[in-house]
Amino acid sequence: MKKTLLAVLLISPISATAAPYIGLEYGFGSVDHDYEPQFSADNVTLNPDLEENFTGILVGYAFNDTWAIELGYQQYELEDSRSSNLGVVDRNGQNYTHEMDWDSSIKAKQFSLTPVYTFAMNDKWSLKLKAGVTYTEYKSNASKSEELELVTNDDVEINNSLSYQAASTKEWGGLVAVGTEYKVLPQLSVGANVKYQIDSFANAASLNVSTAYYF
Repeated sequence: MKKTLLAVLLISPISATAAPYIGLEYGFGSVDHDYEPQFSADNVTLNPDLEENFTGILVGYAFNDTWAIELGYQQYELEDSRSSNLGVVDRNGQNYTHEMDWDSSIKAKQFSLTPVYTFAMNDKWSLKLKAGVTYTEYKSNASKSEELELVTNDDVEINNSLSYQAASTKEWGGLVAVGTEYKVLPQLSVGANVKYQIDSFANAASLNVSTAYYF
């Protein structure tokens, strides 16, 4: 019996086509979240939006032509800001232009673990489906500052931080993606996918292009 099982494993598609791979991913999209810092005294509310696009790297292992497991990492940054020119003020007998600034940002670093299902449409094109879990660290902050610039010499500036708040949270979530992949060379493929990720802090939708090298 042991010899029979060993023979089956040796001739199975898993052993024949198994291969590790590594890839890069770059995407465009949007992120929805509930982090909207308010500066009530100034009647200012900020809502950070995507500033840097999604960039990521993935490492996977294809068990056969149909199934693989993939570990991914991606990061992105959201920002929003406001400014107001308050005119000219006198400080110690000198005139300065006075500007108030409000800034906020969210930085996300995300890991994902997904099974990958591949359906070969022909010897070049394949359809890929992914669904798995994510673990994301979000770091958010909001600040208020003022800038004074000497009217007679704009190289002279005074910057004062008036308030600053920061927070971080780590969230488990889910991810689904559907896309296509084209085999450029036996070991090199390029592709595109639509991805949706959600957790209790934010949800993100993106259109991504990718490349993968199979060892």
